[in-house]
Amino acid sequence: MASTFGSEELFVRLLVAGGAGIVLGLPYRKRPGGVRAHYLVTLGAALFCTSGANLVGPPSETLRIIQGVASGIGFVGAASVLKRGSAIFGITTAASIWIAAAVGCEAALGNPRLAAVVAPAVALSSWAMGHLERKVFHRRRIIQELREELDERERR
Repeated sequence: MASTFGSEELFVRLLVAGGAGIVLGLPYRKRPGGVRAHYLVTLGAALFCTSGANLVGPPSETLRIIQGVASGIGFVGAASVLKRGSAIFGITTAASIWIAAAVGCEAALGNPRLAAVVAPAVALSSWAMGHLERKVFHRRRIIQELREELDERERR
């Protein structure tokens, strides 16, 4: 529990959380929910978890803090989702922001080494899935066609 951490260990956990957020944000660096957003989400989740754990004490109460972070981060994720016509964009970014909060909580209250391993693994798998979508499923071409169709509808 966070109340048993020394200030040096707490600082290391927050550094791991922040670093994990930067790594998680790299695949989204050209989007609104990019590196800064992921960094702030992981660091914020870590701070909420450690501060709350120091205040409430028992592990059962700490679970409520984690639950609050998990549900509250949904609002941040929802802000990254855009609807344009019948197309919806940003769901992957929202999911990544949600994972960033989980990694921040893990770095703060759980195993910071696990958080340090999970963040690059998630970022790498996200990049690989995006590459697969473009090359195998031609997702970029389909999205471009959909955007052109929506633009044409709006001009009419």
